[in-house]
Amino acid sequence: MSGGGAGQEGQDWRWRLAAAGDPFAMRVLAAALAADGRHDEAIAWWQKSAAAGDETALHELSDYLGAVEVERQLRQLAESGDVVAMGTLAKRLQIGGAGEQLSEAIEWLTRASNAGAPLRWKLVAALDSAERAAEAEEQLRRLAKGGDVKAMLELAERLQADGAAERLSEAVEWLTCAATAGATVEWALVAALDSAGRVAEAEEQLRQLADGGDATAVAELVARAAADTRQEVSRKELHRLARVRGTRHVRWVAEALARLGRPDEAIEWWEGADTLDARVASSLAARLTERLGRAAQWARDDGVEWQLHEMAVTGDVEAMRVLAGYLARTGRPTGAVEWWTRADAADHVREWGAGWAQHAMGSASAVRRSPLGEASAEETAPITPVTSRFLVAQMPSHAALSGPVSLIVRVPTSPSSIDNEVSAPLQGFEPGGEGTPLTVIVQAPAGLDPQGPLEQTITVAPSGDPAPARFSFLAREEGLHRVRVTAWAGGTFLTEIGLEVSVESDGPYEVGSPSAATVGEIRSNPGEVTLLVDRVGDQYTFRLLSDRCIYGAVLAQALTANPEVATERAFAMLQRLAAGRGDYTGGHARRWMKETGVGLWIEMVPDLIKEQFWQLRDHITAFSIATEHDVIPWELLYPIAPGRDEGFMVEQFPVLRNSLGQPRSPALPIDEPHYVISSRVPVNGSSEIESLSRILGNGKIVNTLDDILAVIDAGTTGPLHFTCHNAFDTGGGGSSIALEGGPFVPALLNSAVARRALERSSPLVFINACRAAGVVPQYTQMLGWAQQFMGAGAGAFVGTLWAVRSDSAQRFAEAFYASLSAGEALGAAAHQARCHAGHDAADPTWLAYTVYGNPAAVVPTHT
Repeated sequence: MSGGGAGQEGQDWRWRLAAAGDPFAMRVLAAALAADGRHDEAIAWWQKSAAAGDETALHELSDYLGAVEVERQLRQLAESGDVVAMGTLAKRLQIGGAGEQLSEAIEWLTRASNAGAPLRWKLVAALDSAERAAEAEEQLRRLAKGGDVKAMLELAERLQADGAAERLSEAVEWLTCAATAGATVEWALVAALDSAGRVAEAEEQLRQLADGGDATAVAELVARAAADTRQEVSRKELHRLARVRGTRHVRWVAEALARLGRPDEAIEWWEGADTLDARVASSLAARLTERLGRAAQWARDDGVEWQLHEMAVTGDVEAMRVLAGYLARTGRPTGAVEWWTRADAADHVREWGAGWAQHAMGSASAVRRSPLGEASAEETAPITPVTSRFLVAQMPSHAALSGPVSLIVRVPTSPSSIDNEVSAPLQGFEPGGEGTPLTVIVQAPAGLDPQGPLEQTITVAPSGDPAPARFSFLAREEGLHRVRVTAWAGGTFLTEIGLEVSVESDGPYEVGSPSAATVGEIRSNPGEVTLLVDRVGDQYTFRLLSDRCIYGAVLAQALTANPEVATERAFAMLQRLAAGRGDYTGGHARRWMKETGVGLWIEMVPDLIKEQFWQLRDHITAFSIATEHDVIPWELLYPIAPGRDEGFMVEQFPVLRNSLGQPRSPALPIDEPHYVISSRVPVNGSSEIESLSRILGNGKIVNTLDDILAVIDAGTTGPLHFTCHNAFDTGGGGSSIALEGGPFVPALLNSAVARRALERSSPLVFINACRAAGVVPQYTQMLGWAQQFMGAGAGAFVGTLWAVRSDSAQRFAEAFYASLSAGEALGAAAHQARCHAGHDAADPTWLAYTVYGNPAAVVPTHT
């Protein structure tokens, strides 16, 4: 027993122990007495506890005497008639107050309100806290009679909650007064009249709204006619809807007519709505029926019907409507009504179908919505955000040549909403109250001809499943076609799904199993811009994505026929410059690097992308390149335009690469480092390890092949820092690091990639060596270090594109780790390290570094 309620002397343990001289019991008893308002007794027991050596009692007594003195002065001012003091005293009494204190607060608020102070609403709240509902209601009446519209509405709500006939009538009166005073309460008045059983008056209110152009009120009148099973629906109401020419309202009428047992008329209205709906008329499903519709009399086609049905059951609303129309025209009205009703119920894109379909069909649990968003108590219950999300993509595994291929992408809340599917949860998903936009981009080969945009935005609300996105194609070429689906939040990459469809000349249409992936937290990094680069044959496509604008894809019309050759020539010169053997020195070397970067900008980047870049330039905080084609040294880009020369892109802001298909880690732990040293140690290798140990702490030295493989297989490592020589065999051998026991090559990470061995710890991998990041794609399709380590689950990767100077490499690593350990994000740390290492105009080392990962990733605070 603690706090107030000190009880009777002798019957409470605190009294007995305090009387026995226990200082702790004395202090607890004093606090309880003070809470009960027995101030003199409380002070006496605090003094006894302090005298017995309890210092806490002394502090509590000091605090209490201060509060008591303030309260005493306020009470004196209040007694003299100061209404401000009355309000302040009441507020103090209410804080944690109960019983007598709360009653006294109500008395002071009543006196202050009667004296003219604007405290009557506070008095209402205090009376509610004291559970004196009748008195609170009376105060609301006084406010309402004084013209307070808010009080009218609050009073009406309380009266309606009671449910008694007399009180419902009074609620209607107050809502009528509020409407007369200018409040927008027409729909609340309709609900109150319905509750009072005054249905005729409620319908009259609806007619007034309808006459004012409220189409929802018109549809509500039609629905009431259906729910009441009236024999006729007002033609005036139907024609008003027809004048609105809105497909949603026309479909509402169709639902109402179907409920009235008039399917022929309902079908006419549904067909009329589909004619008005461009989404239905232009759908791939509609194209399937074009041939059938050319004849005067529609004929049944089992193949077409089967494909329409397969498209409809995947959730394709337009296919449902086309199937319904096909069934109606081939003499099956019952099936037509069923599919149109299902389409209306599934039409979440227009955000009206499911609730209205239940309402029009007479469901007792249906919710009547107003244009103001008012709804029943059940609907207005607090929304509980979901704790898991999934990215799911589904398309046919087989399709016929020249036939339709549909790709459906969803972001459901639970596996139960996905048929025959194993899904991965989305951790930490926190969509905003208005919904979080998730951009889905589809990349497809030339054999699949897109019939619409390959980019759609799915708005993910805090609760419920958003509408699915559908991407439509026509199969133009036979063979196996791979489709990539990527998800983005602004310019921030989230995840990727790959699917395949086999196209055959007379193949069947078979829907494949859904594919699911973890999305990661749907949150964009403010100001992050991503350049999405894809390559089809010898051509590149570019697309800029940001939280300000997501531009369309741009095809690069003219590129170097073999950019790998040009890249190798540039790398050869940069390596000579780094070694001090180049043809240029000092400022001339810097000029050569600049002109190489400008040339890359001019030749590789389409003009439209350049224009978009300059539009976004002043808002960019980080720039990511997302591509599987790492042959281009994007870090050398030097944007330039008339009147605009801001330097190399890596000088302007953090520039990182994005490993497509891999979730980006938000955290980069840097404790328990491992330092990997090759058998051929660089000139200043020992100095580098010693310097980094001062920043990261002492770690384990790894110099054998067995040890590095054991670390990777265990998957629990901290950062892996390689100080080494990385040999590169252009004849097909690829990259290799010489270690005791044999060369460490990217292929030795294949099983780690398959197992995602490093995903749990998401370590930072830094290979401070020459040509550490990638490899020129040869016919052997060898993968470089970056692709392999990121594929194995590394949180970030840092490497070099060409041979670098040992002293400059050490400066870069020192600055990078120092910034990261100081709390800077990965992108900022890389940017600062580049700037720190770029003092020598003739040394291109600072441009050699490429960084893969999330630019916003930081070191967890616990490390």
